Amino acid sequence: MPLEPAAQFPDTRIPETRRPAAENERGVIAEHYYALQSLRAIEDARTEATAEPVTPEALLVGLYQSAEIAMYNLTDLLDRASGHLRALDVDRCVSALHWVRSFHRVLVRLSIAALRVSGGLRPDTERWDVEATPAYAEFEPALRRFDRQLAELAEQGRVDVDAVIAERGLEDAWFGVLHCVRVANHDARVWSANLAKSAHPAPGAVPERLLAADRLRHAVHEHHLAGDTYFTQFRALHQIPELLVREINDRIEAAILHARKGDIALAVDVLDGAAELFDPVEVCLPPIVDNLSTHDYHQIRENLGLTSGSHSVSMRFHLFTDLFDQFGEELARLRDEGCEDPFLSRLERHGVGLRVFIFAWRDMHLHLPRNNLGGMETKSLTGAPDAIRTVRKMRDNAAQADPTARLDKGPHIPLSATGSPLAAYLDGPDSTDGMLLAATGASTQLNFQDVQERREFFSQPCPFSRPQRRVV
Repeated sequence: MPLEPAAQFPDTRIPETRRPAAENERGVIAEHYYALQSLRAIEDARTEATAEPVTPEALLVGLYQSAEIAMYNLTDLLDRASGHLRALDVDRCVSALHWVRSFHRVLVRLSIAALRVSGGLRPDTERWDVEATPAYAEFEPALRRFDRQLAELAEQGRVDVDAVIAERGLEDAWFGVLHCVRVANHDARVWSANLAKSAHPAPGAVPERLLAADRLRHAVHEHHLAGDTYFTQFRALHQIPELLVREINDRIEAAILHARKGDIALAVDVLDGAAELFDPVEVCLPPIVDNLSTHDYHQIRENLGLTSGSHSVSMRFHLFTDLFDQFGEELARLRDEGCEDPFLSRLERHGVGLRVFIFAWRDMHLHLPRNNLGGMETKSLTGAPDAIRTVRKMRDNAAQADPTARLDKGPHIPLSATGSPLAAYLDGPDSTDGMLLAATGASTQLNFQDVQERREFFSQPCPFSRPQRRVV
């Protein structure tokens, strides 16, 4: 999930020789994207999970592993929120609770996907014991600790719950606390019930081993920064998509192979499973967009090192480029050869669904450099001269090169936010958009002069190089 654009894509193999880890006052500065997001632990968790690849069981394992990552983050956030309450730091508490609310929403979407996948299995399949998972065993006590702390303040008269609920609104920090809590409580009821009704992917298997839970916990907690930052949550909201996109990619590859062999029905079946993961991947972007302030991002920016989310091999290269291109080519071949398979129309609809998913993600992603880097030629960590323009250009170039576009019967209409009837106004002098982008850019450049001027740590070349093409 990219945040800052890369300046170049020269090979993506991680260098064999490791440079000494650089650090600042908060902690280690990431050596590369793979290390920043603890992707070795994520890949190990997926490899060690006991489920046959490209099966409904593999889908469920991926969703339950993602839920573990989210619950570990809720534990961290709730304990921090409890500490802020003890200190009567209501402003910081409500900030943490906004993140809590968002992670509950992620869990709701994961659990809904799990219910849908479970619907394709035998109705007498054993149900998932979410309470038996290691992350749930940490989450529920953290929830109880937070509730005790809030109840204690109410009993002491430190907060008049009745008056806050009755008389205050979103402008009030205490109302924000109570409102986030009641929303999160309901969402917790929803996702925990949904998961408990979902199927067990390997009846009889212990959840800890089935999910490779030790690997997941390591991924969440491998890197911590000093201070009250949202670095752990930033990483988690990249880790969940990285985990799920690997399953999506395997299914697209399998679908291409089935289509080449003439088994369109089987290609459609495996893509039905891939489509179940689109929403759980997309839902990980809004929490960063909505909750990560420019200031909060700046607290962690230097520790991201010479990285860019466009260094994500699984998403940026394998999914958005290699597999999407080859799937589009396969659809074109089938149409050109006059394929009359009754499942072809469903395969083509999957092409539309994949296309919409990719470009919706790209459009949503543009919030991140806008919110956290800004305009005024603000450079990215990897040296791209104008972060927003670079990401926008990547999106627009992808739209123009869309491999599924030639399947359309009409003229090619790029599926992205280009061509908006509001573009002229929003880019013009009467809109406040330019003012806000300029203020964001000025703050970023002032706080990160070494990045802007490519000095000290950021004077060195980016170690990332373009990966080998994933050829089906």
